Amino acid sequence: MAIYISDKRIRPGRLVLLILGVLFGLYIVKNLPSNTSSHVSSEVTDIGDFVQFTKDKSQLTEELKHSESDIETKDVGDITEEFLKKMDRKTHKCPDYVEYSQFKHPPFSNGKYKYPYMRPAPKCRTFRSEAVEQVINDLKEKVESSDLARLIENCLPNTLDTTILWHISSLDSKQVQEPHSFVVTGDIHAEWLRDAARQLSVYQPFIKYDKRLKELIKGAINTQAFYIINSPYCNAFHPPPGSGVKRGSTAVDQVFPRPDWRQVFECKYELDSLASFLTLTNEYYEHSGGDLSFLNDRWLKAYEKVLIVLKRESQPSFDKDSGQALNFYYSFQRQTQIGSETLPLGGVGNPVNYNTGLVRSAFRPSDDACILQFFIPANSHMLTELKKVRQNFLAMENKPDRDMLPLISHTDTFIENISEGIEKYGIVEHPVWGKVYAYEVDGYGGSIHMDDANIPSLLSLPDMGFVDVNDEVYQNTRKMILSKVGNPYYLTGTQFEGIGGPHIGIHNAWPMSLLVRIRTTDDDTEILKSLQLIMDNTAELGLMHESVHVNSKTGKDFTRSWFAWCNSEFGKTILYLAKHKPHLIFKKEFSNKAYDVTNALASLVD
Repeated sequence: MAIYISDKRIRPGRLVLLILGVLFGLYIVKNLPSNTSSHVSSEVTDIGDFVQFTKDKSQLTEELKHSESDIETKDVGDITEEFLKKMDRKTHKCPDYVEYSQFKHPPFSNGKYKYPYMRPAPKCRTFRSEAVEQVINDLKEKVESSDLARLIENCLPNTLDTTILWHISSLDSKQVQEPHSFVVTGDIHAEWLRDAARQLSVYQPFIKYDKRLKELIKGAINTQAFYIINSPYCNAFHPPPGSGVKRGSTAVDQVFPRPDWRQVFECKYELDSLASFLTLTNEYYEHSGGDLSFLNDRWLKAYEKVLIVLKRESQPSFDKDSGQALNFYYSFQRQTQIGSETLPLGGVGNPVNYNTGLVRSAFRPSDDACILQFFIPANSHMLTELKKVRQNFLAMENKPDRDMLPLISHTDTFIENISEGIEKYGIVEHPVWGKVYAYEVDGYGGSIHMDDANIPSLLSLPDMGFVDVNDEVYQNTRKMILSKVGNPYYLTGTQFEGIGGPHIGIHNAWPMSLLVRIRTTDDDTEILKSLQLIMDNTAELGLMHESVHVNSKTGKDFTRSWFAWCNSEFGKTILYLAKHKPHLIFKKEFSNKAYDVTNALASLVD
């Protein structure tokens, strides 16, 4: 007997075997253990002594991402050496931190928030600093709240744990003449000059006590100098050639001058990116005790490139005498439906006036296009760093074997011009708030009144060292930008509030703005309220996020689970409070004395 299926003759015996095979396969699939582990596996690529995370998106499901689980008493506790060893033993493949950072991992903190432990296993961390670990343990011992202690433990080391995708040093190999470091922003596989400088800033006070950490930051200076020499108008970069780190994908925009897209991830000209390179350098010099070993021909060539851009972008749109449009040095156009992602007038941007002394910026630190291109926070940032460069390097006795006079002369000129420009055009009379700093101006009398959460911002002016926090104009500005009627991007809701910006939209405030708010006030009530809002809105994950929907309970509607910059800003804020307001966060026995990292790190001094 034969059976015909679709006009094909099939023997009964074979049909029975086929049916049994299908049923057996279904049985196996049904009885496989479901993947409910919060430890997401991924492949690991070794890069020297470091680990690169690579995605395995098949492990991530929306259900798991937002799942709630009961926390049992046995899952609550502190982190011990035995726990870390066990964590290493159980971790066979290092997870992709984009996914790992969206799940809760025990043990949980012993407070009302029950924050999870969000550091990867020690063997999966991309860099280890003995000094940072010692400060974390010291702070954990002193802070009153076990929840705050867990946030410190998660956030302070996050950049080192997860974003150092490449680092070479003579401490590890005699073949390496000078260190280099590649520091990604987090979930995006590229280095932003600004983000990397801010991510590393929190560790600068520790470099005198940790030579490996010192080499890491010196390596970051060298790598950023390399980037600026090749592409001074660009803001974000691929891994350096020869690093062995896989490049991420990128859009190729219409940019003049055309960058090398093999090295450049994005080429938005942001004045603060160049200033951030100087911040990284100045902080290293100040905290290393005056170490000038990085001040080589590469750094000086990069600094020359910075000065060239400042000169070009100080140029007005029109010739003063003839009124003719002048040639432009930079343009950017992107195929997009988002207005803030490209520039008007053929990619050049709106016109600016002559003889202002200010320097143009095409984009803001949020990567959004400037409306009026004299961006005051970036001009203030650049002015602050130029003054430090002039003081720290250009007046030094033992100069490199080259003529420094032109660099000194140009630096002095920009210091004078930008200072006068901010005073004359950056400070405007507001009908409600009095004299305030504008966010953007054009030199024609036009001004934009707002603030954005990203640093540099108007709120951060004292934090950058540009102005005293008690300055009258700054205080007027601060009141304005922290008001719903004074700043269109001061956003409030039922659960959260703070400064946001156009980059995410009008429903999301950024925790970063609250961290800067804490560092720019002496008001204990304001500090505690801001800290409470931050702790209430981590989506119960115990990390800082880019932005949070203001009506989202516990901050569960957020952007970017892995945003290392804000984690570093949290660490910096805690160190600020420990030094200036210890009574707000420390146990009673530690609350009357300003915190000094020197005491915590004394045992590491050679």
